[in-house]
This record gives sequence, C-alpha cells and structure tokens, in this order.
Amino acid sequence: MTPTVLHIFSGDLWAGAEVLVYGLLRELSLSQRCRILALSLNEGVLTEKIRRIGINPFVIPESRHSFPSIVWKALQLLRGTQIHVIHSHRCKENLLAATLASLLSSPLLVTTVHGIEGLMDELPPRQRFLAWLDRNTLKHRFARVVAVSQEIAEHLATVLGFPSERICVIHNGIVLPHTAPATAPEHSLRSHEPAPHIGNVGRFVPVKDHALFLEVAARLRQLIPAARFSILGDGPLREALELRSTELGLDDHIRFIPPCNDPSSYYRSLDLYLNTSQHEGIPLSILEAMAHGIPVVAPRVGGLPEILSNGQGGNLIPERLPDAFARRCVAILTDPAVYQTCAREAVTIVRERFTIGQTAMAYASLYESLLQSRSGQRPFPV
Repeated sequence: MTPTVLHIFSGDLWAGAEVLVYGLLRELSLSQRCRILALSLNEGVLTEKIRRIGINPFVIPESRHSFPSIVWKALQLLRGTQIHVIHSHRCKENLLAATLASLLSSPLLVTTVHGIEGLMDELPPRQRFLAWLDRNTLKHRFARVVAVSQEIAEHLATVLGFPSERICVIHNGIVLPHTAPATAPEHSLRSHEPAPHIGNVGRFVPVKDHALFLEVAARLRQLIPAARFSILGDGPLREALELRSTELGLDDHIRFIPPCNDPSSYYRSLDLYLNTSQHEGIPLSILEAMAHGIPVVAPRVGGLPEILSNGQGGNLIPERLPDAFARRCVAILTDPAVYQTCAREAVTIVRERFTIGQTAMAYASLYESLLQSRSGQRPFPV
C-alpha cells in the first residue's frame, strides 16, 4: 500500500519555502514511496512548475474565497480520496489542514516550520491572534512539527513549549546545479581580477537586514575600491534600500536585480556570497551559492552554524559590525589558497548533507514511521 500525502501551501511567492516545496514534491513523486496530492491557495510559479512534473494541483484562490469557503471547496475536491497524511506549510495552511483533518478520515498532520516568527507583541492584533491559534493547533493536533534546523527545534521546545517528542529536524536540501562538478571544484578565483563580485539573494524584508549588507559594501569599497555588489530580490524595502545605497555612495557599484525562477547564472557570476540576515533557518540561497563553489560570509545566527560548521565553506561572523564582515570578506578574496579551500569545502558540504534527495527521503521515512506507529503494522514497502 502506498500512502497518499496531501501538501497544502500558499503558492503566492517563489521564495525559499516554495522552492523547497517544489523540490520535495518532485523527489517524493519520483521516488514512488508515496502518492502526492497538492492544494494551493494561489496560482503562481509553484503551481506552474509542479504541473510540468505531472502533479496537477487543486487551486482554491484565497483572494476569492473566505476560509470557510476554502474548506468547503477543498472537501468537495477531496471527496472519496483516502488521504493518509496532510503536510502543510505556514500558518493559514496549518489551520486549513487541521480543519480538513477533522472533517475527513482523520489523516495524520505534519507541518514544516521554515523560520521563527518575530515577537507576537509586534504583530497587528489579527495576525497576533492567528499566530496564537496556529501555535496551539500545532501543539495539540499535529503528529509532527518538522523544524528545518536544530536551532528552530530548540526554540519550539524551550521557548514556545512544543512537546519535544513531536518535534523532529529535517534539513532543507537543494537540487544540485548541472554545472557543479562531481567532486571538489577548481573554482575560478575571479578575485584575482580587479573587480570581485559580491552578492546576495533574498527578499527585501526586515529579517534579511540588507541595510547591513550595504554598510558592509561601503566598507569593502574602501578596502577593495573596484569591488562590485548586487542583490537579487524584491520586496517592500526596495525603495528604502536604494535610497540608502545612494547615501553610502554605492550607486555606481551596486545593482538591485529582479528575482528570477532560476538564479544559477547569477550565482556563477559571484566571487563571494554575503548574507547579513538577522535570522535564518537553513536558507536555500546559501546552499545554492555553496553548490556553485562560492565561499560564504554570514552572521552566526539561526541554523547557519549547522551549515558552515567549523568555518568550512566560508566564515560566520559573531558581531553584527560592518568592519567584522568586511575584514573576513577581504581575507577570503585576497588569499588564493583560502579561497580555493573554501570553494571546495562549500561544494562538498552541500553534496554530502544538503541535497533535495536526502531531504525528500527523510520526509518519506517520517510519513511511513508515523503511519506505522498509528497502525501498529509494518511500514509501507520502500
């Protein structure tokens, strides 16, 4: 018997969580260890891409339907389908999953926590209530809460009071780039050129702290005058960041590049990947840069020490000081031996520990284990 797993997601963006969902659905479908169904609350890049791999998602646009209407339409679409597991992503989807589970044949509930929310006191009243409701629903209704990093798992247990026995860690993984070598690369040390390119991929939102990226860039311009910078992304803070780059005298040295579905060519253009986030789980952008043999400089926050352990593949900076980031960037870019070592280690780390195949098989094993525990029977055949 092959278990049927329904994934519920928003699908309104094409960012880290959506990239992970796409890769996960693709690998799970190819593995044939479970039958995959998908329910999206929006049309978008994610729904387009999963259709191309043979998964036809149910789409109930949240812009045209209230929550009760979404529940009703989902029940009509799923009528007569035996669902063993519902796997949801993010708050609204978690609440929808729990509601559907109570109205269907009691499928097991699994969620993935992709990051840690800000302080509840900082949220508007409605969002604060939904966050409270989401947390309590996860604590009491979900069979497993999957954290993408050990740091998030510890936060869920010790700060938010989630039952530790229902938390597990499954690291994010990526699809390896076609251009990545099978073994450690001899990455082109473009930093020998007069204008090394330092970049970042991420939405222009407060948690990414691109303002600090700009401060580091301004400091690096003093140390490596010809250095070039770019950020691939978009978001509500774009205008403020462009204004700040002008104030720092970076206009002729930085590009704000619109997001794209496949950033591989962007990664290949980089000499160094600079992350300045206030918090990260296991960011796909860092893994993707590393898979292309790009050394990383990033803050020691969130799940990043679980990737760049012992400084391999780059360096983690404990202080949120522009000078500290800039000095480490210069140390990597100006020492060919250090650069090549970081580049080789980066690819090795991703290939050994952070591929989407490894992530998908961990989820498949989780589904099977939960269903085995419920039934008291042997797991579904692999």
